[in-house]
Amino acid sequence: MRSVLPSLLFTLTLLSGCASLVSEPETSPSEEARPTVSEKPLRPFPEDTFFDLLVAEVALRYHDLDTALDNYSYQADKTSDRGVITTTARLAQYLNRDQVAQKYAQQWLQFEPESAEAHYILASSLSRSQRPLDAFPHMAKVMELGGESNFAALAATVLSRSEAEQSTFLQQLNTQLDRYPGENSLKIAKALMLQYQQQETAALALIQQVLIDEPDNPHALLIETRTLAQLGRDDEALTRLRYAVDQNPNHKRLRHDLARRLVKTDLYQAKAQYELLVRQNPDDNDLLLELMLINRELSNTDEAAQQLESLSDTPAHSSRAHYVLGRLAEEDRNWPEAIAHYEQAVTNPEFNPASQRLASISLSIDGAEKTLERLQSLRLRMPEHSSLIYLLEAEILRKETQYQRGYDLLSSALATTPDDEQLRYARSLFSEKLGNLDGVETDLRHIIARDPENATALNALGYSLANLSSRLDEAETLVKRALLIEPEDAAIIDSYGWILFLKGNIDGAVKVLEKAYSKSQDHEIAAHFGEALWNSGDEQRAKTVWKAGLKDTPNSPIIFDTLRRLKLLND
Repeated sequence: MRSVLPSLLFTLTLLSGCASLVSEPETSPSEEARPTVSEKPLRPFPEDTFFDLLVAEVALRYHDLDTALDNYSYQADKTSDRGVITTTARLAQYLNRDQVAQKYAQQWLQFEPESAEAHYILASSLSRSQRPLDAFPHMAKVMELGGESNFAALAATVLSRSEAEQSTFLQQLNTQLDRYPGENSLKIAKALMLQYQQQETAALALIQQVLIDEPDNPHALLIETRTLAQLGRDDEALTRLRYAVDQNPNHKRLRHDLARRLVKTDLYQAKAQYELLVRQNPDDNDLLLELMLINRELSNTDEAAQQLESLSDTPAHSSRAHYVLGRLAEEDRNWPEAIAHYEQAVTNPEFNPASQRLASISLSIDGAEKTLERLQSLRLRMPEHSSLIYLLEAEILRKETQYQRGYDLLSSALATTPDDEQLRYARSLFSEKLGNLDGVETDLRHIIARDPENATALNALGYSLANLSSRLDEAETLVKRALLIEPEDAAIIDSYGWILFLKGNIDGAVKVLEKAYSKSQDHEIAAHFGEALWNSGDEQRAKTVWKAGLKDTPNSPIIFDTLRRLKLLND
């Protein structure tokens, strides 16, 4: 088988993404402090070292922190000086330069193995690098040394990892809790995991133990209010959120949770909270975008326009704003406004979905030719996105069965970017439709030469050779290579089963194609599996499989071609 490439509250949820529930401790902008500069070492530095450190000091004082870090890290490597190493580790931690922080925290621990600060820096940077299990023993060491630990940050990271990692982390957490049963940092981390796993009652009981000791703990309050909301106790959640914000007025996530919850019940109060958030976090354009959407909902058009203009000063946030406004215009079925907004979402990551939505709407209301003109204009205006736009144009031509035109378009694209794998792969699809095996082979072998482990290209070439030539042994070799790389891929398993069928191994084909069909009921797999069943004598099951394929894809060309070849259309 050949692979082929809301409401206001919903929108605010979309904007918020999947941010961790608990991460590093927050401070207000006024509370943030620059990293501590280490004491000057007793021994004198060489002149060039002294000069680099002086540059770093000046850069630090003028908040050019990247320059400061570059100079400190260079001299840390050159001198192996303890003071320079500790300063470098602290500065890297402050800047969230995690690989750098890990390197120098480890060097720091060679000088001072019992440094709680060095262990904390290492644990935090490993956690942000998606290595919570590696971070755990260092955070445990912080606790043993009497430092202030933050297991909740590690728990927030592990929630995005595999179930096996989550299980291992929870075991380690429970072991640590057995040793330190009164440690609130551990209880908060476990409550967070229980909340995420929808064990709300247990999470609430545990977090309320913390709140008895620390009634104003912001992380505990955050977990409590979100757990209450999960339990459907919305009034309690809102009451507790108001209390939490009163006790922690500069805590961004608490106030943001309150603002988003108020969107459900009182837009005017929500607006007031967002205005406070924007004042407290003037550089957070996502908050400004959310405030703009609320003003738009309240018909405060002048305020919304001013905020959109402010967002336009930053291209990334301007694109995000236009993408969200495009989605809202779609909900209102205002197609021209949606297209106009999508055309202004010109930076990543919004450009890709915006251009796809633009093409889809335009195709529905203006037809293929007008949409192709619009996409061509967009491509000429934004050459940095030309590859994606070419692919959108090609997909429209494929659906319109204009195969030669699609082949010519992609050939023009590849004249300037001959190594673009996506364009090569797309052109091979058109070559296949045109029966041009040489063209298929040229493009797919070009991809494979550059990426020998590209299972998609290996499978596509093998499948094409099987369908367009008698080179079945070569086709089987290619597909088997793809299977070694992606053994559970339904499309590749289907290709292998189909080749066995073409080689006359009906029983083997039925077995393999049944496995492919168990993984995906795609109409192409249904066509192949049904034909193998028919030839094996299991005609009734073959009909059942084809009917199921046609139910999902009523106009499936491959199933109808199969039925015509077998003279079964009137059966």
